[in-house]
Amino acid sequence: MCGRYGRYTPGERFAGIIKGTVSTRFTDDVRYNRPPGTFQLIGLLNPDDGATTLGPAWWSFIPSWATDTKLSPVNARSETAAEKKMFAKAFAHQRCVVAADYWIEWSRDGDENQPYAIRPADGEPFFFAGIWSKASRLPDDHSAAGEVTFAILTAEPNADIAHIHKRQPQALTNAGARSWIDPDMDAGQAQEILQDERHSSYESWPIAPRVGSPKNDDPAILDRVELG
Repeated sequence: MCGRYGRYTPGERFAGIIKGTVSTRFTDDVRYNRPPGTFQLIGLLNPDDGATTLGPAWWSFIPSWATDTKLSPVNARSETAAEKKMFAKAFAHQRCVVAADYWIEWSRDGDENQPYAIRPADGEPFFFAGIWSKASRLPDDHSAAGEVTFAILTAEPNADIAHIHKRQPQALTNAGARSWIDPDMDAGQAQEILQDERHSSYESWPIAPRVGSPKNDDPAILDRVELG
């Protein structure tokens, strides 16, 4: 799964990767500990004008028909998303990419949870594969009312990080990110992108448990710790 990640690279750098522009609604920010239920930077092809745009979206997928957030997953399994009623439309036509520099995952060892920072082995900024939906029917007093919302797609982990967790987010290559947001690509082609254009190697290192609280949001959370 992916329940926490970080992004410190400026939005314009990500815009260059997918040859898009940053929305005027987006206020760039540096955060090292990004939790669900917050606005984050994603890229998609705008259905109104076909332009590749990066802008703020709510991290928790809220279907357009939902009147509350009882169903608002932060992740979706890429193997089955095309078949699930909640995700099928988005997987087919509303794909997005989520800007990131790394993600955080917890490995369970007995009664202890050890967090790790993980990123592609090249250390460069990248995108997660995601799906989006507009929260059209939420009450007006909800922060995500009328906004684009998203979930990050997950899959079986790569061999070099399988010891940490049984799932990982779909971290796309630059070419894969550009292809993924093409709404004319069918579900079968989309699955091929997830298989052929996911990063093939990763680096990871243990970090301090303080990352468990999103209030701890500073570069020091990425410091490597020694395991006993």
